[in-house]
Amino acid sequence: MIRVNGELINPNLLEEAFTRIKSEAELRTQVSCCERDEEFSKAAEEEVIDSILIAQEAEKNHRDLDEQEIARRLEELIKLYREHGASWEMLEAERDNLRDEVMANLRMERFMGEHIPEVAPPNEEELADYYESVKKQYRDLPEARCLHLIKMIDGHEDQKELLEEMVALRKRLLEGEDFSTLAKAETEKSSKEVDLGWIPLDRPTNPFETILFSLQEGEISPVLSYEHALHLVKVTERKGGVTPALEEIADELRNRYVVEKRQAALRALASKLRSEAVIEHVDFENPDES
Repeated sequence: MIRVNGELINPNLLEEAFTRIKSEAELRTQVSCCERDEEFSKAAEEEVIDSILIAQEAEKNHRDLDEQEIARRLEELIKLYREHGASWEMLEAERDNLRDEVMANLRMERFMGEHIPEVAPPNEEELADYYESVKKQYRDLPEARCLHLIKMIDGHEDQKELLEEMVALRKRLLEGEDFSTLAKAETEKSSKEVDLGWIPLDRPTNPFETILFSLQEGEISPVLSYEHALHLVKVTERKGGVTPALEEIADELRNRYVVEKRQAALRALASKLRSEAVIEHVDFENPDES
């Protein structure tokens, strides 16, 4: 666990931050990012520590709050929960926690107003520059639909002979034989299914996808050795790989620009607070570290 100036961080906060950061990265890239879990975990830890430091500073600087404002905000929050189906009994039991939440939000609002400047939306030139810096993240995922012929290496004693057989099949295809008909006759897939459907570019360094997404529509691949088999594929259709024009995502970019500028200001402030903070990684299973 992590302790910040004596305050233990709730592990749920770290898990929630990790899940959100990873989901946002996968949404931007449209690729599963499990191999980056360590990176996302570190980013979540940094983000939560920063938020705790800022909340602690807000509480230290704004201990005195207007009781009437607290009461008004609390009633608004209770009303909101009621509209979403919460019972009076549950709300009464949680009243102290809800009051703490209201007070924390009020302190944070005051603190943010004092220390984090308002950010104006980008002008046209700034928006264009920002678009250029992030447009790759908005590019949709390329996909290819293909036909497939496979022969299993383990089922053939002479691998050289198998390769020669596959090369001969490819030659027949290049000379005009119908891929689907030949593949159904020759494939060693038990289902005899030759249409692989739409395949997204998930793993650019995967040998099969590397070849597949190097092909144009109608093109037949070289013989490919992959996962104990030899393959031939023909791309029948391609789609995706398109970046939206600036005009299509301008509103989203303006909002993101403002949010990122304010987040940068928050990180700068948190960095200053870190220089005086006591941040510890503690293991309560080991008495020497608690």
